[in-house]
Amino acid sequence: MVGFFTSHGSPTILTEDSPWKEFWRRMGEKFSDVDSVVVISPHFFTYSRFYVEVQDILESIHDFYGFPDELYKFKYSAKNDVELANKIYKEALRDGLPVIEDTSWGLDHGAWIPLMYMFPKGKPTVSLSISGASLEDHIRLGKAIARATDRNILVMGTGSPTHRLDLFQLSSKKETFLDPLLSDAVSKGVEEVLSLFKGKEWKKSMPEGDLKPLFVVMGYSRRPGRELLHDIPWPGISMIAYIFT
Repeated sequence: MVGFFTSHGSPTILTEDSPWKEFWRRMGEKFSDVDSVVVISPHFFTYSRFYVEVQDILESIHDFYGFPDELYKFKYSAKNDVELANKIYKEALRDGLPVIEDTSWGLDHGAWIPLMYMFPKGKPTVSLSISGASLEDHIRLGKAIARATDRNILVMGTGSPTHRLDLFQLSSKKETFLDPLLSDAVSKGVEEVLSLFKGKEWKKSMPEGDLKPLFVVMGYSRRPGRELLHDIPWPGISMIAYIFT
């Protein structure tokens, strides 16, 4: 049971010289034998229920605006592991989680950017949303994924622990307050990460999607994780990666 969390960064990373692209390639080699990927992006947000995508093909979505035209030429798609998606839906429903099967989304940039470098030839993929539910319910969703299959899958969440777009626009100093605390908490387990929520560092850093994808991954893996890479490529935005094995 392998869990992986990685920041996806700004769409501009596609044309920038960044260590993350080589990192994702290496991680793709490491995970080359997985049967399928379950991806949870903070940009796939639904309010009242978790969404499980069940269409045959998951197409890339360019859910960003006002960027250079060349960024919209990048495309990626993946075959949906519909059988696994259905099993996850049923397990989440059995656990009493508010969940629905859907065909309206796909892979937003929080999902397809890292996937494109990790699995350029594609890998069967399942796309799940985060929702307005509690962090604890996102942990339960991760546990439902674990119960849904005994196959060799990778559960991957994405997002940035420091996501202050106001500081990015002001070209402020590159710094973070939450990230060292988060890495220490991740190394100890999900309860430690939960204890950071509502703390002053958490509020000051405005984590992307409240790091709900991370809680899904930790619910799935049921283990502490370790940091693989950390970077502050832009003012107000940090990137980090954890593995849970």
